[in-house]
Amino acid sequence: QQRQQQQQQQQQQQMPPQGDKRTCPQNGWQYVDPKGNIQGPFSLLEMQLWNTMGYFRNDLRMRCHPDDPFMEFGKMFPSPLIPFESYPRRAPANGHTSSGR
Repeated sequence: QQRQQQQQQQQQQQMPPQGDKRTCPQNGWQYVDPKGNIQGPFSLLEMQLWNTMGYFRNDLRMRCHPDDPFMEFGKMFPSPLIPFESYPRRAPANGHTSSGR
């Protein structure tokens, strides 16, 4: 039983929890600044650097594809996802969540 639990944990670690399996583009990251202006597009490397410097608050709205709606940083990368390294959650382009039919 313990071995089964270990195998399940390993499988869960290999799959990004709560994340989208699509990868975000290396370029095309945008965010909405405090004045309401859209900034970007920026590269994934720039976003990673700025995140390590603490520039992104949880309520900062951003997206990684121009067809996606803007989403709060904290909702795009909820714990335990690692911002800009894990697959992010992405809102559906139409703005609706799936109903699980």
